[in-house]
Amino acid sequence: MAIAQTMDKLYEMRLSVMARAYREQEESSDTDGLSFDERLAMLVDAEWDARRANKRIRLLRQAGLSAPDASVDDVRYDADRKLDKGRITELAGCGWVREKRNLIITGASGAGKTWLACAFGAAACRLFYTVRYTRLPEMLDDLMVEKDADWLKTKNRYIKCDLLIIDDWLLEKVGTREAREILEIIEARQRTGSVLLCSQFAPGGWHAKLGEGAIADAVIDRLVYSSHTVHIEGTESMRKRMSDIR
Repeated sequence: MAIAQTMDKLYEMRLSVMARAYREQEESSDTDGLSFDERLAMLVDAEWDARRANKRIRLLRQAGLSAPDASVDDVRYDADRKLDKGRITELAGCGWVREKRNLIITGASGAGKTWLACAFGAAACRLFYTVRYTRLPEMLDDLMVEKDADWLKTKNRYIKCDLLIIDDWLLEKVGTREAREILEIIEARQRTGSVLLCSQFAPGGWHAKLGEGAIADAVIDRLVYSSHTVHIEGTESMRKRMSDIR
């Protein structure tokens, strides 16, 4: 009866994994020789590990990655791509996220920028950082509306995360109002976290697309200063490379 009551209390406190582990201990002879402290530690570890695993799953789902299954372990280091495995592995450790630094991934269309960005995003989620993936056109659509309470909530979602991934960065020239909203996001994120950009163009080509002038200068300065960069070489698209895998 005491065991049943303890189980009920554990479930009521939403400690379901601990409850199941407790039941397994009672039904197994493998723990007979263990002390109370050792058995308790095993129960706590089971609950702790399950909660951390669930948190990782939740963070990945909330990140909205366009390639949620992307993993740094699966990066292709074909010679023509000129990717440094040691550097990619180092960046996957997310020290740059912890330090609130930025990462810029450049390369031709189809080079695999988005996939690599998602792999870094997934790595950040596994380390319990909050991540949000978006495309620049989608972010601007969200921000270029009437500024009410819903707008502020939307804006904060782009600001209040550890890592913001912006794909399709400056494919086209943006207007003055759009450039100003971009600056507001980038400025705020200097205090809250990192930005990862995927662009077909190196930073030298961003100025004209941001409308020249002081706003362009401010955006580029805040993004590029002390940032990491990864350039993916090669002319063959990532889709074709992956289709060769059997």
